Amino acid sequence: MRGTLARMKEAGPSGLRERKKERTRAQIIETAIELFLKNGYEQTTLDDVLGVVEVSRRTFFRYFESKEDLVIAWMDQFIEAAREAVRARPRSEPPVVALRNAVKTIVKFHEGDLPRFALIQQFVARTPAIRARQRERLGHCGEEICEPLAERMGLDARHDLAPRVLASCAMAVVQSAMDAWIARGATEDLPELVDEAFRTLAREFGRGGSGTSPQ
Repeated sequence: MRGTLARMKEAGPSGLRERKKERTRAQIIETAIELFLKNGYEQTTLDDVLGVVEVSRRTFFRYFESKEDLVIAWMDQFIEAAREAVRARPRSEPPVVALRNAVKTIVKFHEGDLPRFALIQQFVARTPAIRARQRERLGHCGEEICEPLAERMGLDARHDLAPRVLASCAMAVVQSAMDAWIARGATEDLPELVDEAFRTLAREFGRGGSGTSPQ
């Protein structure tokens, strides 16, 4: 009965509105990326994008904070997945191992359309404004995973340094692995590069759960 009611609710006006919003948001993102890749980021104005999808600036700013966000919109899903992945790791795993396994899992998000993701990241790498925005969002991701990480460590995310340092390092690992992936032609396995980066961090800078294999 509850399942039926849930479906009825989803199919009602509220559910339809939400699906329409998602379609509009996705259309803006796809149009922007196509125009950016074709004509260049600086050469493509926000009005160019909005003219194609036929939405107003007012509508645009309901979905996005800035033009840069159009290219890194994938990170909204990445951040949510990262937080849940850290929370879902077994309590038996040391914190660094849990982070490594969680991050290695969520970076597989790109596998559905690897060539397109590679094009976008190559574009980000050569566009300073977007690269800075992506780094900022990765910093926000670090803040989001800090709380579940602190919980498993029995620490206070607001006051204790350890979970903040580890979360920040994890995001630096992601960025470093992505940089290496692009520099090497985006032909290698990105999750494996993430794992390699974590091993490097553990080897060079301290304990990394050595002896415990990623699951």
